[in-house]
Amino acid sequence: MTDLNILFQNIVRIFFDIGAVLYLIFAVVVVKQVTSMSKNVYDKFNGILITFSYLHLVFSVFFLILTILLTL
Repeated sequence: MTDLNILFQNIVRIFFDIGAVLYLIFAVVVVKQVTSMSKNVYDKFNGILITFSYLHLVFSVFFLILTILLTL
């Protein structure tokens, strides 16, 4: 039973690591899309949207680092 438990834990760790990397890629795409949109659509909230997109990217990097550290 212990070997099966370790195998399951390793599979879960791999899925969490892959999920965190995919989330980071998503955050990069969001930043790229928001900056592209802000260049084409002029609005008073563009600065706020860009700020939130970069905050989202920072939090996703933090999430990736936290996930990797917790799955060691």
